[in-house]
Amino acid sequence: MFKDLKNFFSKKETPKAIDISTNSDVLRVIYEIIAADHVIKDEEIAITAELLKKYFDYDENQTSVDLFKLKEENFFNTDLTNITYRIKNAYAYSERINIIKICWHVLLIDNTEDILEAASVRKISTLLGIEDKDFISIRNNIREI
Repeated sequence: MFKDLKNFFSKKETPKAIDISTNSDVLRVIYEIIAADHVIKDEEIAITAELLKKYFDYDENQTSVDLFKLKEENFFNTDLTNITYRIKNAYAYSERINIIKICWHVLLIDNTEDILEAASVRKISTLLGIEDKDFISIRNNIREI
């Protein structure tokens, strides 16, 4: 029994396992924006999957499936600090900027800047270590599109 426990705790994560974990973390962070206004539309999920394909080369179909699973589970982020901490350590600043771009695109899908969604993007941006000037620039650029 102790041998099994020792083997379990001594296993190293493979790069693929780490990649899957960070992909899941990114999905969960962006899902925070989708769910912030308590109205989760299929259009938001579809556009999020497209954006993750564009910015991070995620598989669009699998991303949609994963986001719909979060919707079905009524997923709620209880540990946003640790999730964003892992992302911050795994992604370069430019990639974290892209996460915030995706968040703003998702927020503005319905052409309404919901205060809960905007506050969530601000919080995520801060936790990801995005500078205020970059956050404001992203917000203004996405609004103009």
